[in-house]
Amino acid sequence: MKKWGDEMFKLTKYRDAATFKERVYTLLMENEAANNLPLGLLNSMILSDNYKDPLLLLVEDESHSVVGSFIMTPPHYLVSTLKVGKEDIQGIVEQLQGFCEANGVTFPGFVAEKETALHLTHAWCHVTGDRFEVKMNQRVYQLNEVNDIPMSEGDLVPVQKGHEQILARWIYGFVQDTEVLPMSYDEALERAGDMIENESYVYFWQVNGEPVSMARGARRTENGITVNFVYTPLNQRKKGYASSVVAELSRLLLKDYSFCTLYTDLDNPTSNKIYKEIGYKPVCDSLMISIA
Repeated sequence: MKKWGDEMFKLTKYRDAATFKERVYTLLMENEAANNLPLGLLNSMILSDNYKDPLLLLVEDESHSVVGSFIMTPPHYLVSTLKVGKEDIQGIVEQLQGFCEANGVTFPGFVAEKETALHLTHAWCHVTGDRFEVKMNQRVYQLNEVNDIPMSEGDLVPVQKGHEQILARWIYGFVQDTEVLPMSYDEALERAGDMIENESYVYFWQVNGEPVSMARGARRTENGITVNFVYTPLNQRKKGYASSVVAELSRLLLKDYSFCTLYTDLDNPTSNKIYKEIGYKPVCDSLMISIA
């Protein structure tokens, strides 16, 4: 645990995810659904060793109250949560930049609630001279009950051993579609093997014995779980399979959790329409912003 800064706000680096979670838990749980990403990442770090050298930074004010956190699992974006005035963000960013410079830390950009992400980015670019690009306009949704919607033919089946190749192709396709971070096919194949071996909620929608769509439940929080990796190959789209796999997986997850969350790309009106029809309700908007 190392502290950085001695002004109005203080950054403290933690090495142990469980200890860090104890400190930031109350802040993040003020809006569990909106903070599903940092909460889910911390729980995943505590339960597995899949994340190598994560960055865990706590933000405290001068009264030692926790007012924010920065979490990064390289090579991903810096997941940022702040409960401060916008006028305070410049000072926090100056300390963040000093910490990164002193410790050789780099990150590709910020993921945060929309206004926080914009203030962080402008402050960072003011300090560093970097340029930025909005990579994805996102919305966080929460589901407590699945609506009664028309379902396509087919059924929900768990992904099992022997499905590594098709799962890898679809993971690779998902990453290509989202254009967030590059992934090679070999990396996708390794990821597929790990998901099949170690995860409980990876499912296909299957029609006549053939997988036609997929979705995954992951990154649990205290009361919820996130639906992600929703993917349908091009030749199977516009047939209702994505709606069916998300609805049925969400219904399954709600047997074990109080709610489901998911992130959407706001520039994809089709997926947002689908999720709202299923019963997902908007929680907040988020931005993924790259800096360079």
